[in-house]
Amino acid sequence: MKKGKKWLMYFAAAVLLTVVIPITAGASGSASGNSASGNAPAPTKPNVVQMSTGIKLNSTVPTYFYADTVKGVIILSPDGMVKTAAGLADAQIKNGAGLYFSVTEGKTGPQARQAVFLTAAMNGRNVISMLDVQLTSNAGGKTNIISRTLAPVVLTIGVPDQFQAWNNFQVISIANGSIEVLPDLDVDPRTVTVATSNFGVLALVY
Repeated sequence: MKKGKKWLMYFAAAVLLTVVIPITAGASGSASGNSASGNAPAPTKPNVVQMSTGIKLNSTVPTYFYADTVKGVIILSPDGMVKTAAGLADAQIKNGAGLYFSVTEGKTGPQARQAVFLTAAMNGRNVISMLDVQLTSNAGGKTNIISRTLAPVVLTIGVPDQFQAWNNFQVISIANGSIEVLPDLDVDPRTVTVATSNFGVLALVY
């Protein structure tokens, strides 16, 4: 199967699961499901990504969202797929191991910032938003920050109103020295969807 068709299938399945069975951890103001108890910060901002059709997408993983420069960031891949990609074993998942996802901004270190701006310039792009994203697992009472997953995870970003006319976005993803330049997998001008294994810095560029 060609790579493009494979990602299209993943994206379609993720959208279907998210729309039909919405999990409103980020939007409801409190985490639900398998969040890491005692370690997750309290959510302070709503985190729902709205498509041009009016459909609202919620993260499949409990999410804590603190950014102002984008209109939400959600994980779209099914929860079980994300747990496996994060390295959780079946036995751990059966015993209640879970994940949570956090999005902040303004914490990116100077080297990562330089790498983002250099990569954007090399691709003829400008930076809209630079986010710090973190995926954390909780298994057996122990938390673990996951900087790279074993398989790509699908994320969707809400595009700020003033940039929605561009519809030619990329995402620069950095973690542990690994840099990915990711194309937008959807055609909706209000959203950018990517598949990444990096959980560190996520920069939306146009």
